[in-house]
Amino acid sequence: MYCAIVVILLTLGACGSSSPEPDYEKMGLRWLNLARMSMRDGDYALARAMIDSLRSRCAPALNAREAGIILLDSINLKEARQQLREAEYVAGQTGLDYLARDSVDTRLDRARVKVKFYERKLQHDIANRRQH
Repeated sequence: MYCAIVVILLTLGACGSSSPEPDYEKMGLRWLNLARMSMRDGDYALARAMIDSLRSRCAPALNAREAGIILLDSINLKEARQQLREAEYVAGQTGLDYLARDSVDTRLDRARVKVKFYERKLQHDIANRRQH
């Protein structure tokens, strides 16, 4: 899988460096597709790297960048939900002493707040997305 991504990255190059007027939106969409594939595979760090590459190499691609923000929100929400599931699992354990229980409850509360934050942020960014 990583070899395929490297080949794609090499073909992408630096957003149309050879043509006088590069199609930044098209190149940006390619970076987004790579980010989506990485997200689907559960490689959130690589997906974030693809979005960062979109931002730095295709800065004029405003529509692709807005889609990247929404994709980044989705990545953060997936991670937050995963952390919440893990915290709920640990909280369901029996035999925890007082200090461990307090620590687990704090972790669980933080995970819930994080999920709510990213849910609201995603909805806000979707509602305020503009076409450029």
